[in-house]
Amino acid sequence: MLDRGMSMGARRLLGLALIWLFLDGGSAHAQTTQEPAQAFQQLIRSLEGPDLFRAYCAPCHGLDAMGRGPAAPTLKTKVPNLTIMARNNREQFPSNRVRRTILGDEVTMSHGSREMPVWGPIFHQIEADVDWGNVRLENLVNYLESIQLSRASGAALYKQHCAVCHGNDLQGTGPAPEPYRAPPNLTTLARRHGGKFPDAYVTDVLRHGVVLPAHGPAQMPVWGTDSRMTNRSDGTLAAVRIANLTDYLRSLQIK
Repeated sequence: MLDRGMSMGARRLLGLALIWLFLDGGSAHAQTTQEPAQAFQQLIRSLEGPDLFRAYCAPCHGLDAMGRGPAAPTLKTKVPNLTIMARNNREQFPSNRVRRTILGDEVTMSHGSREMPVWGPIFHQIEADVDWGNVRLENLVNYLESIQLSRASGAALYKQHCAVCHGNDLQGTGPAPEPYRAPPNLTTLARRHGGKFPDAYVTDVLRHGVVLPAHGPAQMPVWGTDSRMTNRSDGTLAAVRIANLTDYLRSLQIK
């Protein structure tokens, strides 16, 4: 309660001081709440999808894109696992929805009331009179598509990585140019191993490589470390894809 003996002028000054303190405190609070978003707004030079993900997405979604980034515990809503977007969309990667979400045109339930920053204006910052925003967007979307756990079936992986040498029929009839040697027939792996498909052997070859007479020392890529198969530093995605590819090869063995 104000002192009754206080003059009207003193009361007015005290009231103005209280109002100033209230407004200043609110301004400071607003500035504090904006700092996390502002921290992510610096444009990086790289246009590559993995680099963009690490700079702008990994703080919340984590380096493995599974929603376990260092900033995730501070958010009101659970950060989604970005590696299962295709699985949750009938095995089809929702590229258009991902683009809209990145640009801020769509607010998803998993992001709540837009806790996720809007990257469109940041990506479109002008560099030397050139706007690389669309390039950044597409590279980031393509990267997210590449790390989907359920997208890469064995058949799709074989067609993408193996058919060029082993052929669409798995029989070593691919258009491998000289000086590459003819690759082995992958439909006879079980027959050549006593009638049982050599799961461990195939997995080991895919992951670590092997010197085979048909391949020579380095003609077959080592898929366990190849960026086209892994895309993630922890190797989880490579293990899933190698298992899918091994299952596919097993399913097409000639009796």
